[in-house]
Amino acid sequence: MESAKVNKNGRVISVLRKGDVVVAVEGTHAGHIGLVIEPVAIPDGQQHQRKVVVTFEGDTHPIHILPRQLELAEVPAVPQQPLEATPMNNIDTPVAPSEASKQRTEVPTVETIKASDVQSLMHIDDPMHPALDPYRPNARLVEEYVSREVPGGYTDIEYLLNLRDDRDEEGGEARPNVALVGPTQAGKTMLMQVLAVKAAERDGMPKPYPLFTLNGSAGISNYDLFGKTTAVIIDGQEVLVWMDGVVPLALRCGGFLYLDEWNAVPPTQAVGLHSVLDDRRQFTNTHRAVPNGHGGWQPEIVKAHPNLWVVATINPLGYKGTQAMAEATSNRFRWMDWGYDTEVEKQILKAEAVRDFAHILRQEHDMGLLKTPVGTSALVRLNFDIATYGAETALWTFRSMFQTASDRLKVDELIESHDMENRLGSEYSTRIFEPAKKKK
Repeated sequence: MESAKVNKNGRVISVLRKGDVVVAVEGTHAGHIGLVIEPVAIPDGQQHQRKVVVTFEGDTHPIHILPRQLELAEVPAVPQQPLEATPMNNIDTPVAPSEASKQRTEVPTVETIKASDVQSLMHIDDPMHPALDPYRPNARLVEEYVSREVPGGYTDIEYLLNLRDDRDEEGGEARPNVALVGPTQAGKTMLMQVLAVKAAERDGMPKPYPLFTLNGSAGISNYDLFGKTTAVIIDGQEVLVWMDGVVPLALRCGGFLYLDEWNAVPPTQAVGLHSVLDDRRQFTNTHRAVPNGHGGWQPEIVKAHPNLWVVATINPLGYKGTQAMAEATSNRFRWMDWGYDTEVEKQILKAEAVRDFAHILRQEHDMGLLKTPVGTSALVRLNFDIATYGAETALWTFRSMFQTASDRLKVDELIESHDMENRLGSEYSTRIFEPAKKKK
């Protein structure tokens, strides 16, 4: 019987087994402690209903209960000795296991260690832990990244890393949560990946920091924020596991918590991160019960790892799905304009005609005559297609990205009025890939 495993996605999961102590988090037995009699979820005759068997304190008969209504209680199922009281502000500190557990070669179970031991086993708190490797960006991105210059003569990387260093050294109000505000495909996501690599290099780490991404949308779920209990197959048996949400996982492990398109999140959900974004630097996980050290239970409070940095990217208002952020949320960020950078585009877009075409298209968008924004990534693809397949094919695929008929008509008009096919074609005298009939 194991108390913890790491699944294929690198997340720590706690496994519910026969004899484990659980706490009901909803339903008629909410808040009651129970003992698992049969952990395999079986149908109970109702559609989509699969229940486990638990006996609760005070009940004379076992009951069937939905797995989602239970969470693993972090107390011994069969205590070897009375539990010692643990101060509430120290419940995460491991205590020495019993002599019996020291002699075991496998991971200790809840029958042989104290509640604080179980809790420490279930949480990864090292940003270099191999289980977090799936969250790390590719270090080679640094070779492809073209830095921009921000006001004052700083490069974007040196300026942002210095903000992070201020946070690490001074703490308190000096810890800035940064919000990069700009249109789609302006390089914000790639910048976040490069920062995770460069920050780890600066700190002397052997590999990039993990980048925990919380994608903003109106459909963001409680699981994304808090975590959940779910059923999985382990060793041929269906058992219950707890999977952390992105937020508590990032706070425990450190690295970067990346709030992507954060102004697409409803204010009622965004407020759940306020305690993460202010001086408290902690997250109250109301979906997970932990012992308070005095015989009762409380929501899990996750303290932020010292090197955690929260950075958000925000699209301008008017983009589909965006909304004005509540003042209480927006005031917790240091805002920075992050639009398209012509100097960067000069370095990555070799064809001058592509840059000119981008300027024309963006002027039309700014005047409201084009609904679809034209980002740097789209221009990179256009430049590549011209060099590889020629201007005619490249403009055919580029035009297709405009979703409305009015946008496509406007793009066709601009291509014709500015003679863009000939101008773009003149940038490359030959194309890399010639059609078969041309090769003969």
